[in-house]
Amino acid sequence: MRLFFAVIAALLAVFVVSAGSPATSARAASAPTGDGVTMTVEPASDGVLRAGDDLTLGVTVTNGGDSDLAASTARVYLDREPFTTRSKLASWLDPDDVSGDDYLGRQLVQVDVPAVAAGSSVALDTVVVSADRLGLAGRTFGARALGARVLDASGEQVAQTRSSVVWYPADSFQPTRVAVAVPITTPESETGVLDASALAAYTSEGGVLRRELDAVTGTGATLGVDPMIVASIRLLGTEAPQSALDWLAELEALPNDMFPLAYADADLAGLRQAGASTVPTVTSLDTLVDPSRFEGMAAPTETATDAPTDETPAADDGSGTGVAGSDPTALPTDGSTGEPTDEPTPSETPGDGVTLPTTEQLLEFPWTQQGVVWPSGSSVVSDDLTAFAAGSYTSTIVSSGNVDVEGDSTENAAVTIDGVPAVVSDDPLSTLLTQAAEATTLAEWQSTMARASATIATVAYERPSDARTLLTTLEREWPSTGQFLTRTLQAVDALPWVSGATVTDALASTPSTATVVDSPESDARLARLRDLVSADQKVVDFSTALAEPQLVTETARLRTMALASHAWRDNVDGFPAEVASAVAEATATSGLVAVVQGSPISILGDRSALPLYLENRTDSVATVMLAVTPSNSILSIERSPIEVTIQPQSQTRVSVPVQSVANGTVSVQLQLVSLSGIAIATPVELPLSVQAGWETAITWIFGVAFAALFVGGLYRTFRKRRKARDEARASEPGPSSDAAAAPPVQESM
Repeated sequence: MRLFFAVIAALLAVFVVSAGSPATSARAASAPTGDGVTMTVEPASDGVLRAGDDLTLGVTVTNGGDSDLAASTARVYLDREPFTTRSKLASWLDPDDVSGDDYLGRQLVQVDVPAVAAGSSVALDTVVVSADRLGLAGRTFGARALGARVLDASGEQVAQTRSSVVWYPADSFQPTRVAVAVPITTPESETGVLDASALAAYTSEGGVLRRELDAVTGTGATLGVDPMIVASIRLLGTEAPQSALDWLAELEALPNDMFPLAYADADLAGLRQAGASTVPTVTSLDTLVDPSRFEGMAAPTETATDAPTDETPAADDGSGTGVAGSDPTALPTDGSTGEPTDEPTPSETPGDGVTLPTTEQLLEFPWTQQGVVWPSGSSVVSDDLTAFAAGSYTSTIVSSGNVDVEGDSTENAAVTIDGVPAVVSDDPLSTLLTQAAEATTLAEWQSTMARASATIATVAYERPSDARTLLTTLEREWPSTGQFLTRTLQAVDALPWVSGATVTDALASTPSTATVVDSPESDARLARLRDLVSADQKVVDFSTALAEPQLVTETARLRTMALASHAWRDNVDGFPAEVASAVAEATATSGLVAVVQGSPISILGDRSALPLYLENRTDSVATVMLAVTPSNSILSIERSPIEVTIQPQSQTRVSVPVQSVANGTVSVQLQLVSLSGIAIATPVELPLSVQAGWETAITWIFGVAFAALFVGGLYRTFRKRRKARDEARASEPGPSSDAAAAPPVQESM
C-alpha cells in the first residue's frame, strides 16, 4: 500500500509540474524584459494608404527605466485583413495585456535601434516600406493592424506598440458624416457677467477667447457658444474693449453652425439633480444696463429669423437665455406676475434721449440651431432628459457612455430615449480627437490621427452602403493653447471616407432607440449645487413680495448660473467658498424686508394696539401680509394677517389690535408672507408683558386725581373771587361824621 500511494504521489507531482510549466512560460513571455521601455509608430498621411503609396513611418523608442538599453532591433508588422467591427479594432489598439508571443501580422521590415540611455528617447530614421512589400493591392478598403516590437540581443521582446493604417483603393461606398462640436467658453466667473478688463484679456492676442476663435476658423466645427460672452460685450456699450467688439464681429461672420450653450455654460443636469424644479435660465439683464454706456449709440435692432428666438414671452426657448416663466415656486422664476406695467422698460427712451437695449436684444445672435442642451460627458440620468424637454429644449447631447443604443454596429447620432429626442456623442472617437488636439509633438499627433482615421474607416466598412452621421465633441477643458486643433479638424474633414457634417445634420439623421444608463453627478458636487439651488430659491421666494422682483432676482440668478458653470468643476478650493458666499448673500437679501425689533412691549388694559414697525431696504415697493401669532391664550389677536405696503428704503408703523385675557408673559410670532402665500423672512419672536386688570385701576386713579384737581381748582377759584369781593367792599368810603351830626333841614312854607 505504501508503494501504491508513493506511485500515485509521484504521478501527481509530475502532472502538476507538466501542467504548470506552460503557464510559467507564458507569464514570463508576457512581461517585457526592458521595464520602462516604450515605443511609438507614427504613420504618415494620417495612416491613409492609396494604391501605389509607400508606407512611411516614424519610430521612436523611449527608455523610461533606470538602466541604459543596449543596442537592439525593431520589427514592424502588418495584418492584411481588415477589421470588420469597431470592437475588434478597439481590442487591438488597447489590449488588456501584451506579450512577446502576440501575433502582430506579417513582418514588413526590421531596423536597428541604437543604445538608449536611461531617461532619454531615440527617434529612428524614417522607415519606408514599399507598396509592393505591403501586399495590399487588390484587397478591399478598410483599417489594418499595424504593430511593432523592440527585441534585445537574445530575441526577447523589450517593448511593443500597436497602431493602424487604412487601405483606400478608391472603392465605392457611402462616406461617414462626422460632426464635431467645440465649446466656446471662458474661465470661471462669480457674477455671470464679464467686465471690461476680463473681456479685454480674453479677446486680446493670446487670450482664451482669441485662441478658441482662431482655432475653429477655417474648419467645419459646430460651435457651442456661451451667450454670457455675447451679452457681456453688449452690456458695456461704448465702454466695450475694441478687441472684444472685433472678436464678436468675427464670430458672427463665421460660416460655422452655432448654437447657444446654457447661460454661463451652467451645468443644467447638475442643477436639476440638485433639486431645481425646472430647467434653470437667466431671468433678466435689464437692471445691469447703464444708460451712460449707450449715449450716442444707435438704437439696437432685432434680427428676424425663422428659428425660435429668446423673444418669446414667458417661456424659455431652450437656449438657456430666455426669460423665465411666472411660477414663483420654480427655480427659473423671477417672481413677477407677467402682467404689463406702466413702468418704463429698458427699450423705452428715457428723458435724456438714450435708447437702451432689452434683455432679448443683449442676447440676440444669429444662431443656426437652438434648443440644444449640452451636459458634461456621462453626467445625466433619465429624468434629466424629460426635464430638459419640458423646459423647451428640443434635444440633449449625451455621451455614448451614458446610453445603451440598440444594434451591434455604429448607428446614427440621433436617438430617441423614452420618446425624447437626443443626439449621442461618440465617446471613443471624441477621445481620439481630443487627444489629437492636445498633442504636443507632431509624432504624437500622427499616431493619434492614425487611430482616429481607422476608427471612422471601420464604421464605413461595417455598412458600406449605409451612410451614418456621427457626432463627436470636445470637452469644456479642451486645450485652446494647443497647436493641433485646427489641423485635427481639417484632417478629419479631408479623410476620403468622411463627409463633413454639423450638429444640425446629426439631429436630422434617422434616430434609433436608446436607453439612458444613469450616471449622476458626484455626491460632492451635488452637495454644493443643492446649497446653490436653495439659495437661489430663497431669493425667488423673497422677490414675490416686491413690485419689481427683478431688482433682486437678476443678480442672484446670474450668480447661480455662473457658479453652476462647468468651468468651476476643477476648482476644488474656490468652488465651495463661492457657493458659501452665495448662500450668505441670499440670506441677507431675504432679510431686506423685515420686522424692526425694538425694546420689549407691555400691554396694559383689556384692549389695546400692538405697535410694530416694518422696514423695506430694497429699491422696490414691497407688499406683505403680517401674521401675528401668540404663544398662549393670555393675549388674543383681533386681526391677523394684516396687509402692509412699505415704500422703498423706508419704515412703516403697523398697529395690531389685541385683547388681553389675563395677566402674564406671552411671546408673539411675527411672520411676513407675500401675497402669494410664501414666507419671505425668518419669523421674529417678540416678548410681551400683559397686565389686563391695570387699566381699571389706572383709570380710577386718573379719574380721582382729575376730580381732585377739578374740585381743588373750583375751590381756589371760589376763594379768589370771595377774597376779591371782600377787598373791594373794604376799600369803598363810608358817610362823614359832620354829615351825621348835622340836623335835618326844615323846609319853609
